[in-house]
Amino acid sequence: MQTNDNISNEEVFLSLKHLEKVYPNGEKAVYDFNLDIAKNEFIVIVGPSGCGKSTTLRMVAGLEDITSGEIYLGDELLNYKPSKDRHMAIVFQSYALYPQMTVFDNIAFPLTINTYPAPVVNTVLLSCAQAREIIKGCGLAGVKDAIAKVDAQKPKFGERAENLATLLNVVLETAKLILNLYSSVSAEDWKNIADKEGEILSDWEAKLSAAESAEQTKITESGKKLDGEFCELSEDGTRKIVQRKLTRYEIKTRVYETAEKLDLAPYLDKLPKELSGGQMQRVALGRAIVKNVPIFMMDEPLSNLDAKLRLTMRSEIVKLHNRINATTIYVTHDQTEAMTMASRIVVMSRGFIQQVGTPEEVYDSPANIFVARFIGSPTMNMFEMEFDRSKKTLVFGDFRLPVDSGFEEKFDKFYESKCAEFSSINENFDSAAREKILKLLSVTGEGKSLKNGSAKKKNFVLRIIEFFKNIAAKKTAEDPWLREREVAAEKFAAIKAYKENGRKVFIGIRPERIKIEKAEEGKTYKDAYIVKPELTELLGGEYNVYFEFCGKNMIGKIDAKDKLNQNDKIAVSFSADDLFVFDPITGDVIK
Repeated sequence: MQTNDNISNEEVFLSLKHLEKVYPNGEKAVYDFNLDIAKNEFIVIVGPSGCGKSTTLRMVAGLEDITSGEIYLGDELLNYKPSKDRHMAIVFQSYALYPQMTVFDNIAFPLTINTYPAPVVNTVLLSCAQAREIIKGCGLAGVKDAIAKVDAQKPKFGERAENLATLLNVVLETAKLILNLYSSVSAEDWKNIADKEGEILSDWEAKLSAAESAEQTKITESGKKLDGEFCELSEDGTRKIVQRKLTRYEIKTRVYETAEKLDLAPYLDKLPKELSGGQMQRVALGRAIVKNVPIFMMDEPLSNLDAKLRLTMRSEIVKLHNRINATTIYVTHDQTEAMTMASRIVVMSRGFIQQVGTPEEVYDSPANIFVARFIGSPTMNMFEMEFDRSKKTLVFGDFRLPVDSGFEEKFDKFYESKCAEFSSINENFDSAAREKILKLLSVTGEGKSLKNGSAKKKNFVLRIIEFFKNIAAKKTAEDPWLREREVAAEKFAAIKAYKENGRKVFIGIRPERIKIEKAEEGKTYKDAYIVKPELTELLGGEYNVYFEFCGKNMIGKIDAKDKLNQNDKIAVSFSADDLFVFDPITGDVIK
């Protein structure tokens, strides 16, 4: 089981416990997925195609049934709630915009079809209180100036009252009340405002008091109770909540607020076909943001964009996440997106979580060989070495690398632990043990399906496969886990032989950790190998340098100020401190 020690129980906002997905054909897509997510975290689930990341996201969103496991939002179990009631919004790889609708209508669409919980507010008393506060704070001159400003500007919402409500930050009913009070004063009185101010204010106060008094009488007769914010209370003293559709003004307000955040205000009257790819992606984001939910989920939203736009949108999504204080779950196969966007990364392979951690933790301390190879661009250099116990040296062709005294102890401790683990697996081979073997294979890359040959050979190959399948079926009829048992036994036998001399291990080193210098004629380079680069790629500020090292193709980096071409020679060296040591049997890091 994948555990998460990075956040405390008090910080947990969304909790995914033992999620599993099995399709009707018996194919298992997600194994024992466990993750606790804190509020405002940006979680990126990354892995190759088919690893189960999108399936996991869809289970959380309620778009895919959960075979087993639990999803909690705070203390609320979400398993049996429909997707529309989960307080989440999702952005898909496809923009899925309605081509016949404007940008405004596309963003507003979820608001127009859904109902939302809202307190029952007495709008008469609320509008009177707000109007009195505005008049007191602004005075007659301030009210007059605000209305003049609304009349002078280009209508934003299309109605005078809506524009005034937005300007004064009050409810629509308050804006309408202020406009009614304003229109009750004659033009002549407005001209003589200095002489008439006291009289006008008294008249307005009398009208507000009369409206409040009439409403209070109605409330008393009906037996209703209100709190200090004019919200109606239930018998138990809590606010009454009703499900209702948003008003046209509320929808417009939220759409315009969202459009401002995404720089879409100038495009609200345009159709999707008139937008660029980045603008359409922002509209899709806006449609999710406008719902004002605490959790956003994104399923590879940038994969349809070109490289430059993808880079721009990447930073925009992170800025947006920080601005609205959302909790975001982002799915991608691009490890660069994961490294640059995430507060924590979840690395998956074949339905299993391989590692959870911050970008720095995953990059600097990979849990196994799959994570080491998958995270990092260019990928980690990997080569096989033999551990010579007698000389306490790692051997790779002509290359010798001495190890310190602590390495042998670390090496033996690791394999003793693995021997105990695999002894238990083989003695008590149950479904949990089988899944451990499947996870091991997902790390090492073993057990992948063979592809069929060419079209001409297809029928023959299929017949051969079918023949052997029929034979195997007889063996596996009694033991469906035969293959996994055999793998477990083979791995255990290989692990038990760890003390043999010449034991092989995988060594990994990041390209940027390889020390590369442009070699000068006649100069001696201590503890370095002089090689000729096979290919150099100029990336602006640095070169990617491809070279052969002891018969193995490798890649390193060198500063672009050292102009390099394929006719030059380079001195290559590295420190033992920069090396990662992996067990080739299980793929785990030896540490």
